[in-house]
Amino acid sequence: MIVTTETRGTARMIVWDRQQRRNAWDLDTMTAIADAIEQAGAEASVRSIVLRGAGEHFSAGDDLQSAIEADSAAWAATIEGFQRMTHVVLALPVPVIAAVDGVCVGGALEFAASCDLRLCTDRIRVLTPEVGIGLVASNAGTLLLPEVLGESAARELLLGGQERDAAWALGHGFPTEMVAPGELDARIDHWIGVFDRTSRDAVAATKAMLNERFGSLLDEAMARETYHCVRLFDEPDARAALAGFAERRRG
Repeated sequence: MIVTTETRGTARMIVWDRQQRRNAWDLDTMTAIADAIEQAGAEASVRSIVLRGAGEHFSAGDDLQSAIEADSAAWAATIEGFQRMTHVVLALPVPVIAAVDGVCVGGALEFAASCDLRLCTDRIRVLTPEVGIGLVASNAGTLLLPEVLGESAARELLLGGQERDAAWALGHGFPTEMVAPGELDARIDHWIGVFDRTSRDAVAATKAMLNERFGSLLDEAMARETYHCVRLFDEPDARAALAGFAERRRG
């Protein structure tokens, strides 16, 4: 199984394993992750959900091999898969913890920004590479990244398309906590314990109020991003970049 779940006290741990692709997601993987999150959040015994990639990476974002093989309709479905994951996390009544190690790229970075806490290791690397391959953010990145990182840092990341290291991420508020890789599990257990001692109903109401301040902004951002990402998908810049990626893989 690519996506597995494990009960950890009152938490549900959801792990995806595509380590050969640095845990990049295709549509089937995204659907399985969203389904697992939704199912866990519906269980009254679950007080928190932990999301992580197997091995040394959170996720390299979209699996570009799938994008190379996609037509516009399949590409639109991929974007919808990313956005469903984020909608599910924001709608859940329980806190969602992203345990982030290694690379956290593109739509996966935007997805992590939708989570309530981000427990990160000091070897994370963040990147929104879309502008370098002729595309744009597609998972509410133009709303969520300014919210989490601040306007200036989000523009630096989204417009420049350059990789940034753990120190940069920490300096701009991406992690709730940053620890050495060997300490990550202990901090996960700490936060599971924190949420075990809270009122599930009160946490649900608080989370709902925090997210309701977005109003219609989330759906509007996603609609804009979908429009431009699908429009640009068949343009020369994106096709050339994807063809170059395919050629490098063959080489």
